Amino acid sequence: MIDAPAWVNHDGDMDVGPDMNRYSLAAGATALALVLTACSSSSTSSPKTSTPATSAASGAVASSGIVIKNFGYSGTLTVKAGQKVTVTNQDSAAHTVTDKKSHLFDTGNIAAGGGTGTFTAPSKPGSYPFGCTYHPQMAGTLVVQ
Repeated sequence: MIDAPAWVNHDGDMDVGPDMNRYSLAAGATALALVLTACSSSSTSSPKTSTPATSAASGAVASSGIVIKNFGYSGTLTVKAGQKVTVTNQDSAAHTVTDKKSHLFDTGNIAAGGGTGTFTAPSKPGSYPFGCTYHPQMAGTLVVQ
């Protein structure tokens, strides 16, 4: 009888032992981590858990801008009609502020890590739902007075 390698059993079949299972599991986990990392930093990445947007304190119209952080919107979400709005992206992924209903405003791509974008608020008072083109779970409402 010829001695076979340790991973071949006496019937000639491959014997996947605990070491092979560990290597397969490690390779699978590494591949999953790479895919998730690529998705989280890509401008077309998959959705992540969202922090809902909140409106500015007591509905006051302020001149500061919208801040994107932790895949959510905060800051001044109530503005004057026709006001220029600056958006700062403090996340690690690119985002947008895009009017989802009437398509009246869109910042375009805002780079991660402090990138900024601007848009002009609609001239008609009302509520305008917006979100991120790349991350559909991100949502907010711009209130124009």
